[in-house]
Amino acid sequence: MMKFKRIIASALCGAVIAMSAAVPVLAKTFPDVEGDASVSWAKASINNMTDKGYIKGYDDGNFKPQQAITKVEALLLMSRIMGVDEADYEMSVDWAVENYEKTVTAINSQYPNELCYLMYLNALDLNDLRNYASSANANTSLLRWQAAYLMVKLTGRDADAQDLEIVDKSAYSDFDKIPEEAQKYVMYAKNSNIMNGMGKDENGKDYFSPDTTLTRAQMAVLLDRMIGTLGRTATLGTVSSVDYETGAIEIATQDGRTEGCEIERGTVIKFDGRDAKIDDIEKGDEIMVTFTNDAPRLIEAIAGQTVETVYGVIGQLGESGGRQQIIIRDPESDDKGTTYDVSPSCVFNIKGARGTFKDLKVGNNVEAVLTGGTVTTVTVNEKDTSVSGVFENLQGDSSSDSYIVLYDEKADKTTNYRLSTGNISVKRNGAIANLRDLNKGDNVTLTMTNGRVTEVSAKSDTAEHVGTIKEIILSDKPEITIEIDGKNQTYYMSTGTKVTVNNVDGTIYDLRPGNSASIVTDGSTLSSIESSATASYGKTSVSGKVQSVNNTLKVISVQGAGGATDTVYYDSSTTFLKSNGKSASSKDIVAGSNVSATGADTTGYFVATIIIID
Repeated sequence: MMKFKRIIASALCGAVIAMSAAVPVLAKTFPDVEGDASVSWAKASINNMTDKGYIKGYDDGNFKPQQAITKVEALLLMSRIMGVDEADYEMSVDWAVENYEKTVTAINSQYPNELCYLMYLNALDLNDLRNYASSANANTSLLRWQAAYLMVKLTGRDADAQDLEIVDKSAYSDFDKIPEEAQKYVMYAKNSNIMNGMGKDENGKDYFSPDTTLTRAQMAVLLDRMIGTLGRTATLGTVSSVDYETGAIEIATQDGRTEGCEIERGTVIKFDGRDAKIDDIEKGDEIMVTFTNDAPRLIEAIAGQTVETVYGVIGQLGESGGRQQIIIRDPESDDKGTTYDVSPSCVFNIKGARGTFKDLKVGNNVEAVLTGGTVTTVTVNEKDTSVSGVFENLQGDSSSDSYIVLYDEKADKTTNYRLSTGNISVKRNGAIANLRDLNKGDNVTLTMTNGRVTEVSAKSDTAEHVGTIKEIILSDKPEITIEIDGKNQTYYMSTGTKVTVNNVDGTIYDLRPGNSASIVTDGSTLSSIESSATASYGKTSVSGKVQSVNNTLKVISVQGAGGATDTVYYDSSTTFLKSNGKSASSKDIVAGSNVSATGADTTGYFVATIIIID
């Protein structure tokens, strides 16, 4: 992580970097290239690739352009054009080795950095590693169809190639000679101008020659073309916003610019070097995005400095030591406020429009985002604002530091809103209420004055349902899952939930899985539940295979030979035996066990007196 931070803090940070070789050298020529007219078509690419350090000559000073390139050599070259030897990807290679070294070295221990890096990029999978880098295959010649396959994977378009519908097999006269598993890759390479055919056959038709080996001269040309096609660049900075719905990320660079990208199919996302999703990336994280074909190929992020949001009014504006400063105070406190440095790249949102530090005024109601204690965003709001969301819970244990937590469905995140220390007006379903009357799932609108909640308006969705109890979870916040119209719905129980069992007042402990239930819901909370025991129709015995066991509720679900499921309860007087006659206990019953239970249903439930475990 520290290494990544050093890269971000370097002189390269904040720039869009055109990636090139780690160590360019002086232009070099090779006698067997200069003197061989048959490879004149490849001369420029050979010189270009060797000048950039991607491909090298031999100790005798020759390039050997007609020599076949091996599979493992091709992999090494692929890793180089994607930056394996470049300082900017030192951290990426370290992460790659950390995650893939055991897998790679079990197959090829000679080139761990290069092969791990290609796996990190999703340019190689385990099958590719075996087929191209194992001791049996690494030093065999690379065929043209294999080159097409690898180049497409290198661009990150593997899934697109697999989805390609081939409508014209006459594109190459020898199309049927291409291995079936590679046909879509070859056609995708042709359509994308990554790799073309070998020219015209004797009938004047294009042909691909899939089983022809690729020479070093041909590979140099292919790589040269690939570098131009990839157009690899990178952007480094700090995440300023993430849209989890569209996959769009905005990056604030240290020179004050904003760069953006939008996740595409084939984009590899890593967080701390491990596979991740866009949901793992948050505002304030440090990020490096590698682009190929003007699309994000690799996104690498690490947790940035602590990000927090403060609300209040501006008490004072000024400058100290060349840094702009802002004092933000709590309007409900006599405290003079806290002084914060303002980042040079701070974004100022002044009542819906972009502004500058000079547009701020003492007394403005502000929402300030702090990154590592420094103000990176200031939003000036009206004195009175409102926000809506779904109620999650209340947090805090003091009137001066309590919050209401709302969930924003569109942004898929929760936000804490600080409560006023004064009287807060609360209405629920149009009636006067208290904060403790709010239920998880309520649709809530908050009115805030100077950044503190002063009014709460909540509305719940009240409904009635009939279903079957499927699961009961006993905890500080009990939950009951009920099957309604074939779908399982989970609801919370509060201290005010009214429970009735067989027309008698009861508690959650009187409810049983398998029983029918009529419920009234208030958002995601049960207002009431009326349950009826499922009669066992005079059964005195049940046998079959155990489907589930709940030792807290002392209930077993047993499926009989005919497929029907019975619910068996036990209590402190139930005797447990093994089939060999030895004593047992309820803990010996597990899903998959065969049991035979003898009992009665005088209470409306089948309660076992003896349970024999086979």
